[in-house]
Amino acid sequence: MKRVGLTAFAAIAVLVLASAPSAHPVEEPVRTPLVGLEGPETDACPGIGRVNGLEPRKGNLLRVRAEANEVAKVTDELAVSTLVWLCEADEEWQGIVFPKGEFQELGDCRVSSALAKPEPYAGPCQFGWVEAKYVELVAG
Repeated sequence: MKRVGLTAFAAIAVLVLASAPSAHPVEEPVRTPLVGLEGPETDACPGIGRVNGLEPRKGNLLRVRAEANEVAKVTDELAVSTLVWLCEADEEWQGIVFPKGEFQELGDCRVSSALAKPEPYAGPCQFGWVEAKYVELVAG
């Protein structure tokens, strides 16, 4: 039987460790929708929409994504008829802000008043990106 030298063993160990998954997962990017895009005379998010028109094959939940694209991480799912704030738009994608939790309502999101200049949404509600075709405008 051939003996593996210490140097060869160390080289193999380095290769195994280098190819092992990291103990710290890589965070996927999150693109926060901008609010206040329509100027200081308009609400930070100028419209309210309702989740509607989902395709049966996708179920009755609208996927909320971390970025405005179909391969971005799903951060939440919204049921049909859920009301959301309509903020930044990006082609076929809509940046939304929505309440989440037992004691949170649409008015708690702090986007119904004007901002001096555009800025990323900073809470306290949830936010993300959805396909705009699944949200109908109800006010704004």
